[in-house]
Amino acid sequence: MFNTLLPTVILLALVFVPPGIAIAAVLWQRRWEQRSDRRLPISQRLLHQAGAQARQKMDALGEDMMERLAQLMLIGPLAMLVILLPRVRWDKLQFNWLNWLVMVGATAWAAWLVHSLTQLRRSRRQWREGMLAEIAAAQQLDRLQAQGCFVLHDIPAGDFNIDHVVVAPHAVFAIETKSRRKPGTGKASANVSYDGTCLQFPGWKETRPIEQARAIADWLAKYLREETGEPVVVYPVVCLPGWFVTLGKGSVGAAVRVINPKMTALFVDAGAAPPLAPAQRNRIVHALSKRYPDLQD
Repeated sequence: MFNTLLPTVILLALVFVPPGIAIAAVLWQRRWEQRSDRRLPISQRLLHQAGAQARQKMDALGEDMMERLAQLMLIGPLAMLVILLPRVRWDKLQFNWLNWLVMVGATAWAAWLVHSLTQLRRSRRQWREGMLAEIAAAQQLDRLQAQGCFVLHDIPAGDFNIDHVVVAPHAVFAIETKSRRKPGTGKASANVSYDGTCLQFPGWKETRPIEQARAIADWLAKYLREETGEPVVVYPVVCLPGWFVTLGKGSVGAAVRVINPKMTALFVDAGAAPPLAPAQRNRIVHALSKRYPDLQD
């Protein structure tokens, strides 16, 4: 009796256990995220970017296409199961070493897929939060165009991208936008201080964004010099949407500026800096525009 029941249980488990584990893993991950004390830094409503609703519809259609494709790939195996299972002689069914090897391989594959699914879901959430931060920053920076600035977003630069570039009347700024979840509640949980070298968040410190902004600005300055034939000074900026930025003594004169995107005075306050010649600004904007890929059908 046991020898007859075991193969049946194993075959049914192969069909139902992997999707059950995947669903349970996603539900557990979602519940853990909801119980986390971290929250999104952005609380204001975001305006739609150009083509936002069309992009949402396109993404929804893409998901529907993938769902239909998955169903199409399952039709054959499910039809075979329906046809063959009633013909199985369950009392004669026995497992040999090859069957057990397939079982082990299938189990390992299912475990890897469930692990990958949770990792991909976490990565998707992080990319979504980064996208929202960039949109929030872009909507504030775009207002600078009324004050004579050229503003470009998401510029491809080899194996990375430059989130925003502001070509102000007197200087060029490369902006690295970061999304960091706020811990706890209250005003203190939204404060970040900058001493010129380090970002002090509530409960942790970071220097990586400062280093990234400096490296991006150096790359952009080199690229613009090669493209325009003249030196261009590029100022690195770290942008933290949703955070209240407190600037310490060490931040005065620091190579990297840190701002909330609403702190736009940085880009229009020229101080004693001479203005860029209109022809040079046009060459800079043209060089930046060349980084965008051509649209293809």
